[in-house]
Amino acid sequence: MSTSDDTPGRTDETARADESGPAAPPVAEPVPAPPATEPAVDTGKHAVVRPAPVPPPPARPDATAPQTPVPATTDTTAVPAAAPDPVVAATPARAEVPVRRPVAAATAPATASPTPTPTAEQTAVHPAPEPVETDPRPDQKPELFPAPNAPRTTTWGTHVLGALVGLLLAPLAAGVLLLGQSRILAEQAPGWDASLDVTGIVLVGLGLLALGWVAILAVWTPAAPITGGLVVGVIGGFALIAPGIARSQTLRVVDSDGWRTTVTQVTVAGTSGTLIVAGFLVLIAGLVAVLAHRRGVRLGAFRERHR
Repeated sequence: MSTSDDTPGRTDETARADESGPAAPPVAEPVPAPPATEPAVDTGKHAVVRPAPVPPPPARPDATAPQTPVPATTDTTAVPAAAPDPVVAATPARAEVPVRRPVAAATAPATASPTPTPTAEQTAVHPAPEPVETDPRPDQKPELFPAPNAPRTTTWGTHVLGALVGLLLAPLAAGVLLLGQSRILAEQAPGWDASLDVTGIVLVGLGLLALGWVAILAVWTPAAPITGGLVVGVIGGFALIAPGIARSQTLRVVDSDGWRTTVTQVTVAGTSGTLIVAGFLVLIAGLVAVLAHRRGVRLGAFRERHR
């Protein structure tokens, strides 16, 4: 009974299919083709196992390169040995990335540049070279300018002070010289024997030292010996030309009976030419100092122009 029920139903379906006509064949859906201009990219390249990096062979020293000698040092500190060159890993090849494909490319890890390690030759202590003294002005000879600084210029006040010193010191020195000479004459004149007067010799020595000091003052200012020499020379010349007037005027100033013999002997020594000779020598010393100073100024100006 079940068989009869299934048969009519199947017959109805077959009849409907016959009425509608023959069945249409199935149509396949179009599959979009990939663009021809873009090549296929293998996205699994970054997962490929790469070989381990191999370090480069160590550099061999050049046999022909000249060896720099290392100077021997007395330092007992141990010099650190040269550290081996750091091994840099090989950079993996960069994957090709198409321009229009949003595919992330594998990037290589950034490696820092190795810091150069100083070698034994660089760390060795080299002695510093001695400085070489050079003349800043090789065209100048040392005898042209022996002193680095110029001497001080003499002012008018210095000349006035030197003239006062010469005016006081030169006549005093000449008087001491004549006093010592008079004592020597008083000791030897009566009998002309070989007796000595020690006080007279000391006074003569002191007078000579004082006159010499007046002459040396020409280095400070020439006014001192010029003034003193003029005063002593004028007095000595007057005593040499007019001995009587010189004796009477001296006795009028010193009228004591105790000094009469001494004054007479001093007048005799002065009128004999001692004063004029001493004054002339001191005056010449001052004039020589003036001429030497002027010549030095001209010589310095000449060297300054022609250096």
